[in-house]
Amino acid sequence: MKCLDFREIIDSYLCDELLTETNHEVLRHLEECANCRGLIESRRILRSKIKSAVVNSSQFQMRDEFYNSLCIQLKRASTAVITEKKSLWTGNNYWMAFAASLVFAVGLGFWFLQTTPENLVPTDVARTNQEAQKIALADYAVGDHQNCAIAYNLVEEPVHIDLASAQYTDLRQGVLNPLQNSGQKYEFVESHTCKYAGREFTHIVFRHQGKTVSVLLTDLQKYPALKNDEIAKIFADGYQIARFDVKNKAVFVVSNLSEQENTATARILENPLSRNLSSNEQAKVNSFDNYKAF
Repeated sequence: MKCLDFREIIDSYLCDELLTETNHEVLRHLEECANCRGLIESRRILRSKIKSAVVNSSQFQMRDEFYNSLCIQLKRASTAVITEKKSLWTGNNYWMAFAASLVFAVGLGFWFLQTTPENLVPTDVARTNQEAQKIALADYAVGDHQNCAIAYNLVEEPVHIDLASAQYTDLRQGVLNPLQNSGQKYEFVESHTCKYAGREFTHIVFRHQGKTVSVLLTDLQKYPALKNDEIAKIFADGYQIARFDVKNKAVFVVSNLSEQENTATARILENPLSRNLSSNEQAKVNSFDNYKAF
């Protein structure tokens, strides 16, 4: 994609109106073109100011009588739908509805038998679900990398990392120092906390070999943890993803570097981040103990 092509579809991209394939082309172009990254950021700021001006303008406020009328109409429409659904199970329609449900249940059971491998035992099912959860968590990381580090397209504004949590006070240097001491050239770009699809990430952005690299930390919550010292490698949406866990945190390195380079970045960070987060957690415990003693 050329800059001219991108500028023709920039508003469609910001409105999320493009096809998935075109979105990928845009992201690849933004990865390489600093001018277009600056353009999309200025366009986003302009759109945000226009939206704020319209929302806060008294001229465009919804009139109370229109709002009340709309609520009444929606309530009536909802009641009519519920009544129609109930009538399906009463009177002459009962047997028709029962027959349709029976056909659906039989069809669903037949589909399940046809699509489930014969040798799939409960342990295999659990293992498959666990792998699916790992991939789902990685998809969040890729989404945050795409919509925050490559092209800003988040609902909420990021918060500076020093203001987010005392736990992350030294985290930026905890990531920056080992990378810069590795003998490889990593250029620090920014650090903050941000949210993508409702999931919060601590986000540190670098440039390495001309590529944008995201180091992302997020709470594991319900997602399965990796084994100790394991680095999971995943490829999704054209990006390399390397993940390792530190206590209850999943740490991702996301980029379009080669798999070898992306994994090497994760290996550089694994032990230093483990020490950093552990020491910060211990400092937090000691501070709490001192507070109780006081």
